[in-house]
Amino acid sequence: MYELFLGKIQLIAEFLAKSPHPDQALDFLSAHVSPDQELSVSYRGVVEDDGSIKCLNLHGFSKHQHMTETTLKISENRPMSQACRSQKIVWARRETVNQEFSDFYHFDSISAWESMLAIPVGLSRIYSFSFKTDMTKIAGIDNYFEAIRSLLMVYESSLEIRTLSSSRDLLATSELQPLTARQEKILELLRAGMTNKSIANEIGYSESLVRHETMIIYKKMRVEGRHELRESV
Repeated sequence: MYELFLGKIQLIAEFLAKSPHPDQALDFLSAHVSPDQELSVSYRGVVEDDGSIKCLNLHGFSKHQHMTETTLKISENRPMSQACRSQKIVWARRETVNQEFSDFYHFDSISAWESMLAIPVGLSRIYSFSFKTDMTKIAGIDNYFEAIRSLLMVYESSLEIRTLSSSRDLLATSELQPLTARQEKILELLRAGMTNKSIANEIGYSESLVRHETMIIYKKMRVEGRHELRESV
């Protein structure tokens, strides 16, 4: 089994080293992460600042749209929630899951499963894999998935670096352009002392978009922060 684990780890490491799109990465993991060569039902989510867990990518769920629209809470008693809180891998087995996790609800009753695990990857990402067999009975399985977790940590870090690099390129280009109508509106609300969350609610966009636009506004106006914006009125 050790050689099988090692082969799987090497295979997954080589694929993730190519920095594939998360959809491609999850498809590959669904096909190869199981030591028993079975397909897994896979999930990748983000932990938001307000403690909600939202789906980013899915593979293998029959109720795909329902899962993508469902928001979980880090405070709930679910495998993924507990993994996010503890920053440890959490296992669940079908026969005992409802006794151990009172808030658990299996959204995909069509897909048979016997065991699942939730893997926290840093503070903001969570992966989950469901299997048709009870993986907890395999000797060394915990160490195997700790190795997989380490690979996912490196992969997510590479995605973040690539995203930041793209953002810097975009900021450099945007700095040469005048403020857009949306940026003018955000600037007005920033000067009024509103928070990013309040601005997002006011203009009907996400808080992350407001943060991104705020960075561009700072660059275009050559200021360091909100206090300089108010001083420049």
